Amino acid sequence: MTKSSVSKIFLNQDEAIAIALNAMTSKRTIQYECLPEGEVRITVDQEYAALLKEKSAPSYVYVQEGGSMSELYLHEHETKLGALAGRLDCALAGAYKTGAVVEIAPCLRALGSVFYATAEALVGTTPCLVFYG
Repeated sequence: MTKSSVSKIFLNQDEAIAIALNAMTSKRTIQYECLPEGEVRITVDQEYAALLKEKSAPSYVYVQEGGSMSELYLHEHETKLGALAGRLDCALAGAYKTGAVVEIAPCLRALGSVFYATAEALVGTTPCLVFYG
């Protein structure tokens, strides 16, 4: 790491794992150290630290139905109020149905596009639900 590196101790190992996965998927370099009591210290560069700071708060998402019932989109917002406004806009501007607003934990949000692509793929399977067996 350079002189401009930043360290943070995570009490929650899930957060540390999410940061590590995000770093791997975005091809960034991190250093980590396991500390007593299950703590993990992660060191990243200043630019990455700023990005992680943005993702240290929850985000809010809702699912929107597209032009057909098989078309579904996941919309992310920084605030719950923003997500609620987005749902209202979908209803008024395009008469699109939407699902309830769901809070996304910071440790999941830190995974970035990896998490959202996976969530969107799962949501996309719902129009095709069938009895199995």
